[in-house]
Amino acid sequence: MADEHRLTDGVSVEAIKTFFADLKKEFPDTYTEMTTEDACKQLVVPRTRQDNCAYVEQLRKQSPEHVNKATVFVSHAWRYKIADVLNVLLEFAEEQASKEDSQPVFFWFDLFMNNQNANVTANLPQEWWSTTFKKSIANIGHVLLVLMPWRDPVPLTRAWCLWEIFCGISNEGTEVTIQLPKSEEQALEHTIYNDYKAVTDTLVRVQAERADAFNPHDKHMIFTAIESWAGGFGAVNQAVKDQLRAWCLQKAVGAVETMRARGEDKTDAFAGLCGAVGSVLSEFGEHDKAIAYYETALAVYLRTEKEKGENVAVSNNNLGNAYCSKGEYDRAIAFYEKDLAITVETLGEKHPSTASTYNNLGTAYYSKGDFDKAIHYYKKALAITVETLGEKHPSTADSCVGLGIAYEKKGELDRAIAFYEQALAIMVEALGEKHPNTADTYNNIGSVYYSKGDYDRAIECFDKALAVRVETLGEKHPSTAQTYNNLGGAYHDKGDYDKAIALYEKALAITVEALGEKHPSTATSYNNLGGAYARKGEYDKAIACYEKALAIYAETLGEKHPSTADTYNNLGAAYVDKGQYGKAIHHYEQALAIKVETLGEKHPSTAMTYFNIGLLHDTRGDKEQACAYVQQALDVFATTLGPDHPNTRKAERSLRRICGGGAVNAQHASTQHVSGSRLQQQNVLAHRHLLLRFISSAVVYQSSAPQRNLLMRFLGALAQVHAEARRPANTGSDGEDKKTGTGHGCPRGYSAPARALYKDACKCPGEPLIGWLRKRGRRRAAFRPCWCKFDDDGHLAYGKCASGTAKRRIPLSSVQSAELAHGGEELHVAVPGRTFVFRLHAHSDTSLADWCTAINNRINTTT
Repeated sequence: MADEHRLTDGVSVEAIKTFFADLKKEFPDTYTEMTTEDACKQLVVPRTRQDNCAYVEQLRKQSPEHVNKATVFVSHAWRYKIADVLNVLLEFAEEQASKEDSQPVFFWFDLFMNNQNANVTANLPQEWWSTTFKKSIANIGHVLLVLMPWRDPVPLTRAWCLWEIFCGISNEGTEVTIQLPKSEEQALEHTIYNDYKAVTDTLVRVQAERADAFNPHDKHMIFTAIESWAGGFGAVNQAVKDQLRAWCLQKAVGAVETMRARGEDKTDAFAGLCGAVGSVLSEFGEHDKAIAYYETALAVYLRTEKEKGENVAVSNNNLGNAYCSKGEYDRAIAFYEKDLAITVETLGEKHPSTASTYNNLGTAYYSKGDFDKAIHYYKKALAITVETLGEKHPSTADSCVGLGIAYEKKGELDRAIAFYEQALAIMVEALGEKHPNTADTYNNIGSVYYSKGDYDRAIECFDKALAVRVETLGEKHPSTAQTYNNLGGAYHDKGDYDKAIALYEKALAITVEALGEKHPSTATSYNNLGGAYARKGEYDKAIACYEKALAIYAETLGEKHPSTADTYNNLGAAYVDKGQYGKAIHHYEQALAIKVETLGEKHPSTAMTYFNIGLLHDTRGDKEQACAYVQQALDVFATTLGPDHPNTRKAERSLRRICGGGAVNAQHASTQHVSGSRLQQQNVLAHRHLLLRFISSAVVYQSSAPQRNLLMRFLGALAQVHAEARRPANTGSDGEDKKTGTGHGCPRGYSAPARALYKDACKCPGEPLIGWLRKRGRRRAAFRPCWCKFDDDGHLAYGKCASGTAKRRIPLSSVQSAELAHGGEELHVAVPGRTFVFRLHAHSDTSLADWCTAINNRINTTT
């Protein structure tokens, strides 16, 4: 250190003014273009070379009143124009002087405070960087960051500046002020008004690990301090971005208040700025504050445009978006419908803006769980965009994507893929392969393959999306994090939990750094991470992640939001796995209350919570409560998703297992008031599905003569049932119905030949039982997905994927017993010296009871 004053003293505002005047006097033609480095070499060094001292030492001798304890540490880039830097210091000092409790300002400004004739940092120990420097900034108490240009701030690329900012932020009690030159202030305000996304994108550029320094030694020492003391580059990036985010919001809000103070709060320009600021706030997850600004904008427009202007429509649309983000879908729909009415009246039905509003309505209804209405509006949007913009326009692709999402949620996965691929073809042709929208579409296609259980193809699509996003948006962008989350989900369901956790942690690190700890996307990453830990059997880690997600959702979206409810659901599931059923039911019931209030009782997400509660009651032995909740779930699934959706089938299987065969169709029919002819149609459909199952058996396995015989008997029985389905619904009597009761799980109302067929099918050792289950590892509690089937050599075979030869096999001849355990949630298959434990998988098409029956029947056959 050059002397004891170097990190404690500062220079006065008058000293800054005098230096600025000297600069203008000596370089009248070039001072406006000189950088700080130029001023150092051409003015400071010549003046101090003879004494080999810092500029402040000469100032102390000549005018000691202009040197005193520093009150503000100046952080700036030496590539800045010196005139801009000095002007910012003077503007800052003027603002400070206008405050009631103002104190004289003395700047610690490295150009003046360091001896520019020597390398003053060359021999400083590492401790100086990690401890002394930080303490000195704390002692000064205020860091002033000179930021320019705002769109690509130079200090955010300089190691020294990032380190100075971080030291200021991490010192409790140290104030950090970000200051722009006046010209940059105006440019920022203009951009907030016209291109608010450019403001939020600036934050993504902070990457400490890519920062540079003029002096390689300084860079090395700073990087060492970051890694060893500051918690790593991620911690520094996050801290700086949090500070910039707060500043960005402050500038946006300040721009509105400045216009209000000028008396311009009744103008369209003011309303436009309020709308833009609302969008900035919404982008940062501040939905309530965003709504307030949108409403202010709407009120101004309503006074000037009489409820029919284009700006009023835009404001309604913004409010719809904000309420959609908050999970208040009915309010969102109300604003979208107002937007639609104005747009149709002013621009006509066949206009791209009308199509855009139809798209928004589709999204709101999709979020509500009304997929048919969503499809209706997406189709309207698609027809308009094709007619007005053509088939090869990105807006046409957007409508295709909307339809894909809705069909995906309905369980019509092949139709979803068709629309996504149509959208992809348009995106590639119109925008190119390397475009964020193209990446979004790869993501969507991957999500459908994920839903189909084709995880390898899903991963292939997600990898393509990731490559595009990294190239176009960067590694540290929230959209890149989303793709890491998707990849994690695919590896998660493949059973590769360690890889899933690594990907989820990448996504979490990016969202925390880019958006902050208190952001819904960060909560989503915590939720995903919790799910992977739960699958690994590390329930305490899972619960810790879920609780972090819950706290963030409650703070950012509110306690009454579907995402908050989903996290309560996750906590409930984790406590079920831990065996803490009291805590589980408490969290499930909290989730249910929120979903009923926000989404309504007839929403698939609400139904899933009913289903979870029902299964938990079953586990606890309360069959009556279990049946009631699962029945309610089944009713909603059947109404909203249709009878063929996997969730509907899963609920039917569970209800049949819990309540006993025959109760499902009868009770469901009475609940839904389905007509007799509808029931007959459902029976025919059920037979048709079973027929397909038998036919697939005949294809997959080389049928023996008895199996072919059975298949022929089934075809005959189906013909008879089809004929009976044509008879009047009131044929037969109650006595006959009771006499022909069910057996072996055959639904009530089936003909005698069909019931005989069911009975034979249950006994048939060649029953084509095949599909996904989850198997517990031999030495750990984690359950991993596996594809199970009976092979031709008398084994229960299982492997990691549906294609190829299963590598693991359980000889049925060695099985001692196969039985359901833990309330039917687990299947235990015992062989000498070991018990194999299976659970249902999310994509299971058959129940554990089916597998148990089939295994026992095969054991009986082989013995």
